[in-house]
This record gives sequence, C-alpha cells and structure tokens, in this order.
Amino acid sequence: SARVGSRLLQALRPEERAECIKILANLLESRQSEILAANSLDLEAASKKNLAKALLSRLSLTPAKLKSLSSGLHQIADDSLNNVGRVLRRTRLATDLELEQITVPIGVLLVIFESRPDSLPQVAALAMSSANGLLLKGGKEASHSNKYLMVLVKEALEKFGASNAISLVSTREDVGDLLSMEKHIDLIIPRGSSDLVRTIQEQSKHIPVLGHAEGICHVYIDKDADVAKAMRIIRDSKCDYPAACNAMETLLIHESLLNGSFFSDVCSILHKEGV
Repeated sequence: SARVGSRLLQALRPEERAECIKILANLLESRQSEILAANSLDLEAASKKNLAKALLSRLSLTPAKLKSLSSGLHQIADDSLNNVGRVLRRTRLATDLELEQITVPIGVLLVIFESRPDSLPQVAALAMSSANGLLLKGGKEASHSNKYLMVLVKEALEKFGASNAISLVSTREDVGDLLSMEKHIDLIIPRGSSDLVRTIQEQSKHIPVLGHAEGICHVYIDKDADVAKAMRIIRDSKCDYPAACNAMETLLIHESLLNGSFFSDVCSILHKEGV
C-alpha cells in the first residue's frame, strides 16, 4: 500500500531519494520513443472525440517537452537534499531544553489531475523529494501515457525497494470513493480547472484539500512602458503556449496608450494569433 511504501521512502537517505528522481529524469529521455508511442494512442482517441485544441495541447507530449521535463526533475533532485528534517526554527526554553520546528513528510497524498500527462512525473518527483507516499488519479483521456509513465516511476523507485510508495489509481474507482478514504489518505491536491478544484473541495468531508483559486494571470502595460518590449511580452505570455496554466488571462493597458497605434497593434497581433 501507499502507506507502507511511504514509510520505506521516509527511511531512505536524502541522497537515495534524489537518486530515484535522477533515474526517473534519465528514463524520460532514454524511453522517449515508448512514451511518445503511448501518448499517440491518447492523442488519436482524443482527436476522434473532437477535444478542444487547448486540451489536445495539454495532452500532447513532444521530445522538447520531455527534455524540459527531465531537466526540471534533475533540478528537483538537486534541491531535495534538505527537504526533510530541516530545522526551520529553534527556541531555547530552558537550560538543555530546546524546541525545534522541523520539516517532516505529510504522509500519503492523493493528487487528482486532468489531461496533462507531464504532471505525473513532476508530481512523483516532488513526492519522492519530500518523502511522501502518493496516489495519482489522472484523467482517462491520458490513460495510455499515464500508465507508461507510471512504469518508469516504479522502475526509478525499485532500486531502493520503494516502488509501492507511488501508485496510479487506474481502475474505474470513483473519485468520490477515494475522497472517503481518510484512514489511507492525509491530503488531497486537485490539479486542474477551477471546477475540478471546487468539486473536490465540496465532496471531501474528512480529508483536507489543498486547492488553488481562479487564475489571476494579468499583464499591465504602464504609460511609460517600452512598447516594443511590451508587445513581445504580450505575445509570448498569451500566444506561445495558450494551454499553460500561467498563460495571460487579462491584459490591462494604461488609458493614455489607447488612442495611439500601440492598442491597435496589440489587437491586430492577438487577432492574427487567433486569440
């Protein structure tokens, strides 16, 4: 179970947990063809269902995405050595008596995510770095990608006998059933749309939920801004990867810029990009 596996993960030295993450990072590149083959099955099924372009973009894995993902995991591994057991605060209460606040694992996490299969290795690496057991519930549209990526996660953990610490809930088990497993799950983290987050928060009665609010990705162009630079920022923040969770959602422009060519140029470039 994830609970038993999490204890094995906690018993590992920080260097061993970091090595698991690095093994996973390397597997993302060495098994690229297998990952993309699994992902192509999901993309084919999604295309037949006429999924929105933004959803297809989130669902899609590419060699560039996998390389970036691998690089990110190496960074997580390097930063993970002091995640557990770090003293945050120390107070001397009396002679030979000190009170310490120390970072410890939470226990077993349930992460529910939509569409994006690249979330799986990211979240798995973060769980390894913090020595938390992990249950993952992904969207059915990414089932083939998620299943193969989980094979790689298990392979990375296997070296130190902690392969049970992270599992993919791939059965037809209803999310509602998972939300009632307070004896087995310590924290739920929904990662996806605001509707998903609200639903999980409303349905989870006994397990705490760590959820995000509505997106607030704003860009503000001041009257004294470098308009050429501002134009590049506007285009990049919205058009480079619109499906990203940090893509621009609201553009605010100082009123003094509305009457010149800048505003019409902004409208023109956004219209050209299909915004």
